[in-house]
Amino acid sequence: MSLFLRKKRSSLIIVGMICCTFMSNVLLQDTAYAETAGVADSSTSSSVEQLSQVATSLYRNALDYNLSAVREDVGELTRQVEKFSFDGLTTVEGMHALTETIVEVKEASASVQAASDSLQHASAKLRLAVDSLAHPDKALWLQYYKIIKEDLLSIEEEASNEEGTAMVAKYAELESHYETIRPAAIIRRQPYEIERFDSWMSYLKGLTLRNGSEPQDILDALKQGDEFANALFGKEKDETAFVPFAGGPEPWAANLFIGSAIVAVLAYVGYRKYRGINQSFFKL
Repeated sequence: MSLFLRKKRSSLIIVGMICCTFMSNVLLQDTAYAETAGVADSSTSSSVEQLSQVATSLYRNALDYNLSAVREDVGELTRQVEKFSFDGLTTVEGMHALTETIVEVKEASASVQAASDSLQHASAKLRLAVDSLAHPDKALWLQYYKIIKEDLLSIEEEASNEEGTAMVAKYAELESHYETIRPAAIIRRQPYEIERFDSWMSYLKGLTLRNGSEPQDILDALKQGDEFANALFGKEKDETAFVPFAGGPEPWAANLFIGSAIVAVLAYVGYRKYRGINQSFFKL
């Protein structure tokens, strides 16, 4: 029987060693992947920051109405975007929104007598779009939340006073502000969120332009639009205090902790099994 127990003990030790070896390999692979990903993230971050610098320069030159400098900047931006990888940074819709905005700036600056307002508006859209790509958590376009909310409040006041002409003008301001941030929002938001807000804007425009629209219909639409605006700017979700441990700055440490816990549990289960067999032997 002692030979039987020794064999059982050896089997448990081998199982424990296999588990430890397996977990060590997993942890080493995760660490190597994290290091490789870190290098890739650093390179991508540098490329995005370069895009942001060129877009900022372009915007400032547009404000100064320096057409030659704007064309140089948009050319440089085009060259960088052509060899830029959007993988993991935004959706296909976001990529298209950015490239379409670059084309819009090109067209606005193409004429010798380019319209200053159109050029500034297009360059502002481009700057916000690139910034949204470069700074997802603190993007400049998110600062438009207060502006959009004020636009909605202004339309509501005009609707309550039944001032049709003034309400149309207020809607035009809302539309202009939304068009400015739309490419930036597409880069960071889900397509259905953009489509929902687009549809609502179209519906509200119809109500404000239509003669004989009931003020209550407009007020009801504005209430719904207020909810959509909150969702668009990420204001509808409460921030949670829970942060996953493995999502911290050092994922390998979390993996090491979890792996060690698993090995400890397996070792304890093996020990309990060995002890149970040993005790049952002596009870025979």
